[in-house]
Formats: sequence, C-alpha cells, structure tokens
Amino acid sequence: MRVRRLLWLAIPLLPLAGCGARAGAGAPDRAAPAPTDSAQERRYETTATVLQSRDHGPELCLGAVFTSYPPQCGGPPITNWRWDRVEGEETARGTTWGIYHLVGTYDGTSFTVVSADRPPPRRPPTAAEQFGNEPKSPCPEPDGGWPVPDPARRSEPYLDPVSRAARAEPDFAGLWLSYLEPMGGNVAEEPGEFVLNVAFTGGLARHEAELRERWGGRLCLTHQKRTYRELLRIQRELQGTAGARLGLQVLGSGIVDSDNAVDLTVVVLEQRARDAIDARYGAGAVRATPALTPVA
Repeated sequence: MRVRRLLWLAIPLLPLAGCGARAGAGAPDRAAPAPTDSAQERRYETTATVLQSRDHGPELCLGAVFTSYPPQCGGPPITNWRWDRVEGEETARGTTWGIYHLVGTYDGTSFTVVSADRPPPRRPPTAAEQFGNEPKSPCPEPDGGWPVPDPARRSEPYLDPVSRAARAEPDFAGLWLSYLEPMGGNVAEEPGEFVLNVAFTGGLARHEAELRERWGGRLCLTHQKRTYRELLRIQRELQGTAGARLGLQVLGSGIVDSDNAVDLTVVVLEQRARDAIDARYGAGAVRATPALTPVA
C-alpha cells in the first residue's frame, strides 16, 4: 500500500450505505417473477454487485462493498431478480452475489431489472496510468528544480507536525502530496520524491514562513476559495437535513483537498437537484456523482 494512502491528511469519508441485517428471504428465490419493462418509467444503468443473504432478498449494492468472504453490502431491494437468468454468481455461507451491468427502473425505494449482463473484465491500471491520475501540484516547478532547503527534514516523518500546524490555521483550505515520479516497489524504505502542497484562503507569505520552520522539503503554497472548515460544514449538511430537503439519497461523501470540493455520491441526481446544490454552495464546491445514471 502506498504511504500516501495512509495520510494523517485524512479525508473525512462518510459512507452511508449500510449492511445491517434485514428481515427477508433466505435462499435465492428462483421462482421470482420475470423482468418487467415499462416504457412509462425512466431507465437507469449501473455496474454493481447484486447480493442476497439469509437476512434479506436480492439487493443492489450502490455504496461500499466490504471485502469479507462472503462480501457484505446494502442497497435498494431488487423486485424481480432471478439468479437462474444470470451467470457468474458465487455462493458461500448462505450468501449469493455477483457483479453485473444492470438496466432498470428505480422508484425511489426499489430497483426493477430490465436487463442484466456480466460486465467485460476490467484491466487494472498500469503504474503510469495511476501516476497520471494523481493530483498535481498547482505550483509550476521553479527554474533549476524544486528547492530543498533542509534535506534532513524532507521525509515522511516530518509531515505530521507540519500538517497539524497547517490545519490549526483558521484559513486552512487543503493539503496533499504530488509525487514527481511513479512509486517504487518498496515504498516503506523509498517513499519517493514529492511536493507538499498546502492551500489557504489568504496570507500565503506568512504561512510559508511558518511552515518552513517545520518542513525542509519541496513546498507549494497555493490559494483556494473555501476553507476546509467550510467544506466540512457543506459535507455534513448534505449528509443531513440539507441533502434530505434536496431529495438526495446520499451513499457517501469525502473532501478532495486538491479540488477544494466535497465529493458526493448519491443514488440518482436530477438536474434540479444539481442546480440547487450549485445555487446553495456555489459552482465547484460539490462534485456530485450518481450511482444510477439515466440511459440515453
């Protein structure tokens, strides 16, 4: 596991899709009604796990899937699932599950399948592709390369105190690392060369001077619009009453420091809800992604 995935830069991730026990069916019901097709209802599609256990009937896992064996997850019930009409399922300890590309209708509480197919196999990303998707530094590399004023204080152990100092500031807006090259095989001994990026809403010169007392490695100070505390407030509101008033069924959320935004995953996202989010919090403050997307 990469060192930067274990950050003290911890992003609050608040998954809501639970996996608690429910009253329901036991073994897979092979006498369930066949799929229905209503042209009157909007169709959605998704690729997700379908899971049935002793505690509940078939459910569409739109949130987190816990990688136990058998896996655990939760989501809206599927009204007409037929295990004998699909392939590739697994069964263990009274639980049956599989990953499928589904098209169907959603009434706000349950999903009705129109079609279900095995998705094509996924190719894991290469190291170069993973590196290309990592957040970049907003600061251009200085002429002559990034300065390292104190090489003795540029390693990972020094990140914790500088992170705490930055986060204690009222105008702190975010903190993340930008690696200069793909990670090596032994990240514990050779974590790689990186730039520490710290964002504030103002006072960059003062903040840089204070952080330099604790950090001797590559450093980028940048300005962002919203403080981290503001992003936390937005996240909590959307997970609570504000999200409910907007009609959102929230599956989980987090804060993306490099984008200065709340990352929100919901079951469905109507355009009016998207517009209401932007009107309430400002464009770019929330990146909302639906788990069920309308079929074109």
